[in-house]
Amino acid sequence: MTLRCPKHSTKFNMQMLLGLVLLAVPSAHAYASVTGSRAFLGTNMQPAVVARTLQKVEDEWRAQAAVFAQCNATNFDGTSIVDCEDAPASFGKSCGIVVGAIVQGSNGDKRVAREYMVDVCGQTNLMAWHKVQCLQLSHAVGDAMSADGYDNRYNFDSKKLCTGFWSTFLKEETARIQQEKVEREAEEKRAAEEEKVARELAEKKAQEEATEAARKAEEERKAKEAREKTEEAARKKAEAEAKAKAAAEKAAQKKAEAEAEAKAAKQKMEEAKKAEEDQKQLKEKLEKEEQKKEKAKVAEKKVEKKEEKKAEKKAEKKVETKTVKTEAKVEAKPVVAEKAAPVVKKAAEKQTKSEEKKPAAVEAKKAK
Repeated sequence: MTLRCPKHSTKFNMQMLLGLVLLAVPSAHAYASVTGSRAFLGTNMQPAVVARTLQKVEDEWRAQAAVFAQCNATNFDGTSIVDCEDAPASFGKSCGIVVGAIVQGSNGDKRVAREYMVDVCGQTNLMAWHKVQCLQLSHAVGDAMSADGYDNRYNFDSKKLCTGFWSTFLKEETARIQQEKVEREAEEKRAAEEEKVARELAEKKAQEEATEAARKAEEERKAKEAREKTEEAARKKAEAEAKAKAAAEKAAQKKAEAEAEAKAAKQKMEEAKKAEEDQKQLKEKLEKEEQKKEKAKVAEKKVEKKEEKKAEKKAEKKVETKTVKTEAKVEAKPVVAEKAAPVVKKAAEKQTKSEEKKPAAVEAKKAK
């Protein structure tokens, strides 16, 4: 990541340093009127306000060191969008103002300057690396100041101190940047590995889910296929049962029809047989009646012949006895025979009609 220095950073830094100087540098009159250094620090230097301003200055120094460290990392290949040489120069200028304010604020007194910086660095807003840098600056200033306050006020070499402090600050900042880079790369590697593991786990899970889904789909397919086979078998069984039932009903119907036909045929045969027997009986009866008629006729003829013979005998006897009477009687006998013949004939006809009515009555009773 390329660190950039805002265009207004130098102006902003100078404004902060000017405020730092105004806060940190007491008047010679005020300093001369105070017998103790703690009174000087507490009433004129305002450590808490100076600490807040110094915190912002240290942020600017860190940004300048980071820019320069990046320039060193890229070997000034011209790809940076900032002037790499501007960082140490800006740092040296602001550092010189801060150091000068500390020296002049302490009136060149090394002990006072050290106590003042300890008080500033002990403020609650200066924590962590801000406090470390504040203490390092305090030690550097204390080490560079001599015991001669006059020499410190007029001959103190702020540039030399700031150059050495810049080197130390840059070294530490470069190490910090490298450490952050290592940590960032390690974090990125860890994140990449975690992402890889998460991706592999996700892929594995997706594969397992796909396998499970495929297994379930296969089970559902097999279950569906088995269900369809069962339903098909049940359907075919139902169709077969329905066909068998229909065939059985049809066979039963045909059997019933055949039985009815057989029964009707049997009944017809029985009726025909009975009719035939009745006809036979009627025929036999008629034949008997005819025979009776014939016998009656024969008997009638025999009676007639017998009567005729009898009449003839009587007539012959009478002729023999009495000629006249015999003749008269002989003449009268044929008249009697003639009179008796119609009566016999009429009786025979009546008998015949009576016998003819009997077959007709049988036929009428059979028809009923």
